[in-house]
Amino acid sequence: MVRRDTHERLTAVAEASTEVFGRLGYRGTRMADVAAAAGMSAGSIFNYVESKEALFHLVFAYGFSQLGDPVLLPLPTPAPGETVALISESVRAIRAPRLQAALADSNPSEVATELRRIVEERYSIVERHWPLFAVIERCAVEMPDLEEFYFQRTRSAFFAGLARYLEARGSAGMLRPMPDAAVTARIISETIAWFAWKRHQGRDALLFDDELTRRTVVEFVCAALLEPPL
Repeated sequence: MVRRDTHERLTAVAEASTEVFGRLGYRGTRMADVAAAAGMSAGSIFNYVESKEALFHLVFAYGFSQLGDPVLLPLPTPAPGETVALISESVRAIRAPRLQAALADSNPSEVATELRRIVEERYSIVERHWPLFAVIERCAVEMPDLEEFYFQRTRSAFFAGLARYLEARGSAGMLRPMPDAAVTARIISETIAWFAWKRHQGRDALLFDDELTRRTVVEFVCAALLEPPL
C-alpha cells in the first residue's frame, strides 16, 4: 500500500500533470514544469513516475480512477499504445443514456423533459471530465492515434447523434426546426463546452456561479428549441 503522505504527493503530481499537459501539450511539457507545479524538486518526481510517458499515463489512470491498489512506485513507462488504449476504453465508458434513449424513441411522452435531460446530461459529462478532455484535445495534435480516436470518431459521433435527434424532433414538429441540425448540435455543444469547461481555463473562471451557470445554459438551450405555447 502507498503511505498516506506518498499518496498525497502522487495525487499532487497527477493533478499538476493534468494542468500542465492541458496547457502546454505533450511536447511542450517538461518534467521540471510538473514538479514545480506539484511543489517538489525536479529530481524527486522520479520517485513517482519513471518517465514522461509514465507521467502522461498517470494523468488518465488517476483521472479515470484506473490506478489500482496497491500502487507500485515509480509508475513504469507504459507499453506503446497502452495510454491511448486506456483513454479509449475510459472515454467509451462515459455513457449518455438519455440521448441514446431519445434516439431510440420516435414518440416521447414529453419532449421538453427529454430535451432538458439530454442537455443536463451533456453538461454534467463535460463539467466532470473537462480537465481530461483538455489534455486530450491539447495533446491529440501531436499523437495521431489519439487524434483519430477522439476527434474523428468519438467527438464526431456525439455531434452526429445529437444532430440526428434534433433533425428527427424538428421534422416531427416537436422541436423548433432549424436550417441545419448539424450546426445547431455544434452550437449546443460549444455553448456547454465554454461554460462547463473552457471558462475555467481563462480569466472568466470565477465570474459565474457554477450552479446558476448550469441552470442558465440548460434553460437557454431549451427555450431556443421549444416552440412557444399557443
